[in-house]
Amino acid sequence: MPPKADSAGSPDDVAADRDAVTIALEELRLLIVVGELAPGSELSQVALARRLGVSTTPLREALRQLEAEGLVESRRNRSPRIAPFDPEDLVSVYSQRVLLEAFAICVSSQLLEAADITALGERLAEMHKCGRASDFPRWEEAHLAFHAGLVARAGAQLCGQLATLTARSDRYRRMSVLGQQPSAWAIGETEHQAILDACREDRATDAAALLARHLSRSALTVLAHLAPDADTGGVRLALEIVTNWAAGGSKIHPRRSTL
Repeated sequence: MPPKADSAGSPDDVAADRDAVTIALEELRLLIVVGELAPGSELSQVALARRLGVSTTPLREALRQLEAEGLVESRRNRSPRIAPFDPEDLVSVYSQRVLLEAFAICVSSQLLEAADITALGERLAEMHKCGRASDFPRWEEAHLAFHAGLVARAGAQLCGQLATLTARSDRYRRMSVLGQQPSAWAIGETEHQAILDACREDRATDAAALLARHLSRSALTVLAHLAPDADTGGVRLALEIVTNWAAGGSKIHPRRSTL
């Protein structure tokens, strides 16, 4: 009797499953961040799978990854749900971003090349154009690309950690109507330009301090709107740590190989 065929599936099937997980993960993350799936809402896996055009197997894997990112909560004997609004989590996420992103830009800015600086300038120009047109979705895309570009040469692992924190903090920022007001964009535009100038002029510690102040202002603005009584000490402490370090200067320069 000939041996039975391997039941593990062909390489094409494995690749298709992986692609389906990626599709489900990216689309679900976007739906959560932009608020189409409201905080605290329960998730029907059957309905979600139908909406995203995938089977429930890759959907479950995507939900597990989103749970690890803090965007979804699993509950014993109950449907998973979108993580509800939590001021303590907001403070924690932004505090981590202030510390890690300041470190990352200090490393990355010293390794950025002329093409990287040019691309960052193009993202800023796109943000300015979208701000004038009140095109919030496209402004957000350019904004996300700008922040990712600032730390792009800090290493894949750190960039991955920051991408997760950014998704979580952006979810909170978008919950605040202040994030969609052109006046808020104008303030951010000035701060973004100052950060880019510091990178262009190879002022790594200045870039770190400017970015820390920018993220802290965003966090405190969102907290003032969504949870005015929340304890903001974590964000303020993270900012103090970065600014005190930056004020002392640094003679450390990373090697060309990134972390």
